[in-house]
Amino acid sequence: MKTRIVTALIVILICIPPVVWGGIPLEILAILILSGGCYEWLHVQKEFPAWPVYIFPSCLLLTFISRFIPDSYLFSFLIVCIVYFWCLNIFVETFTISNAFSMISFFVIFFLIYRSIGRIQENHLYLISIVFATYGSDTGAWFFGRRFGRHKMNPRISPKKSWEGFVGGIVSGFIMGWIPTFFYLNDVHLGLMFLLCLLCPVVAEFGDLCFSSIKRQYEIKDFSNLLPGHGGVLDRVDSLLMNILLFGALSSFFII
Repeated sequence: MKTRIVTALIVILICIPPVVWGGIPLEILAILILSGGCYEWLHVQKEFPAWPVYIFPSCLLLTFISRFIPDSYLFSFLIVCIVYFWCLNIFVETFTISNAFSMISFFVIFFLIYRSIGRIQENHLYLISIVFATYGSDTGAWFFGRRFGRHKMNPRISPKKSWEGFVGGIVSGFIMGWIPTFFYLNDVHLGLMFLLCLLCPVVAEFGDLCFSSIKRQYEIKDFSNLLPGHGGVLDRVDSLLMNILLFGALSSFFII
């Protein structure tokens, strides 16, 4: 328990300044999450220790570069990257086609996440509300599920999650998302912010289930031990990453 508390305090102290300030600190935090997420996503593959040394960094580097490719070249760049990952199986004996598809899935999903972070950088105040809505939802779902939970959402993936907790998480997430918003209401698009506070708690719950399904598939409790007492990076930011994708999708319809 002591290790868990100490780790939580360190993570909070590291993450608060980038979320509040945005800019370069937020970019550095995004790169750290991208790097940790890449390692955790790929290392669950049983062949991972036998991969040639260049495969992991090449996946991370291409995902990082994809954020800065101009729109006119983006389609061609994505095709080249996907073909590269797909063809590795032909030339590397210890790299299976299953590994290739896992790498492609990471690249596509985290390319979209990292690209969405670029949109958040245009007005990082949205991220503050997204964080509050996400973890307000997690906290509310845990409390209401523990107190009132009777009907299970999906025991196959997450035996402890209940529909009562799901509803409680939506309510608490919406409220928590709006609390910080009042301090900068004039600096954000009201319609976009309302949709984020309303939808982030919902997406957070399903995001957690999506990442839990990966762990179920590979029969692991946590993605890694990078955060002592808390598992891995993806174990802590799974719901948040899904909500960053939500922001990327919604922000396309608004001028932020």
